[in-house]
Amino acid sequence: MEKMRESAGIQALLSERTIIIVLLALLAFFWSVDLVDSVAALFVFVIIASLLLRLEFKKHRMALKLRATESKKLEFNKHGGIKSVRANTLNAVPLPILIIGEDHRISFSNQAANDLLGSDIINNDVYLYLRKSKIMKAIKSIFEGGKKHAGVVRYTNKQKRSFDVTISRVSGTGGDDVPTQAMAFFYEITSMLQTEQMRVDFVANASHELRTPLSSLIGFIETLQGPAKDDAPAQERFLGIMQSEAERMVRLIDDLLSLSKIEMSRHEVPETIVNVETMIQSVLLTASKVAKERNIEFSCEIEKKATKAIADPDQLMQVLLNLCINAAKYADRESTVHVEARLSKTRKFINVSIRDEGPGISKEHLARLTERFYRVDNARSRKMGGTGLGLAIVKHILLRHDSMLDVKSAVGKGTTFSFKLRRA
Repeated sequence: MEKMRESAGIQALLSERTIIIVLLALLAFFWSVDLVDSVAALFVFVIIASLLLRLEFKKHRMALKLRATESKKLEFNKHGGIKSVRANTLNAVPLPILIIGEDHRISFSNQAANDLLGSDIINNDVYLYLRKSKIMKAIKSIFEGGKKHAGVVRYTNKQKRSFDVTISRVSGTGGDDVPTQAMAFFYEITSMLQTEQMRVDFVANASHELRTPLSSLIGFIETLQGPAKDDAPAQERFLGIMQSEAERMVRLIDDLLSLSKIEMSRHEVPETIVNVETMIQSVLLTASKVAKERNIEFSCEIEKKATKAIADPDQLMQVLLNLCINAAKYADRESTVHVEARLSKTRKFINVSIRDEGPGISKEHLARLTERFYRVDNARSRKMGGTGLGLAIVKHILLRHDSMLDVKSAVGKGTTFSFKLRRA
């Protein structure tokens, strides 16, 4: 619209100028043929010349106005473009960011903040979303205390996501022309806190698992040195228990070292081609010794084309041995454990499953089965010689093989452990 008005003004100037030039030409013509006298011609000429000068001045002024308008447009576009780039940049940041005005209302939120706090937070009071006294004090210290940085405040939402919130003044604000603005930057630490808690739990559980057999050993040694010093039958019985407890400690330490070694090599992708059928047959031969004690049989079905896979042979052997021995220990007596290896629908993977006919596992335990030292039945697991680390080891080995341990179970109907391997 502005351009149309400017164009119309220029066209009007041009038409007026043309008319005056035509009149001047007619005057000169009439004067040359003596139709007007010299005085009248000079008078009219002066008038026309003054009009021409006035038009030139008007044209020059309009040109300056047009140049000023264009300059303002360029300046506006420049600043608008910068603001747009800044907004897009902040939206691309995967961590939540809020810009808060002096009235404590949210003037800007990036996409991550919208996902965390809600899409309708703009122009609303920040205290409606961050209801924590330390955050309120930090924001007030920016606006009322004149601080540039209000430090870091811990914030946890209803979904148990934890953030370290850094609150500081936005640079360039707080002067006479620009009101003070504060920025809240959320750095998520949920995974860090979970990892820290897992380490604390691991140390506590490992200490507890080692303390029990150590306490037993110390107690039996004191007994052998004292009351049972000359009691041969008691010494034989106590030495047998001590050997069992010492073996339990050795198994626990071996499993801890094995788990540590697996975690160190987790990011190294296996490239060895292994024969799945040969490995399963070898594992079943080893596990059959445990199975015979409980009259358990193994049933093995391997598809013809599901024999070659890419895996670490030692670690895959460990996975199969853990799962098959567990099935032999915890399945019902005189039942069958079914081991299968079949091609996936895409024929890119080999699906391996171990299914028992045991008592099954209730749903509340399934999600935690692969946690370190987690046991469904503590007493039975310790009696069977378990360390509580077997399935944790299996999980970490499979993670290295870009696979997951899938557990399906129903009480009274048995349990199925399955995983996939890349087909060679």
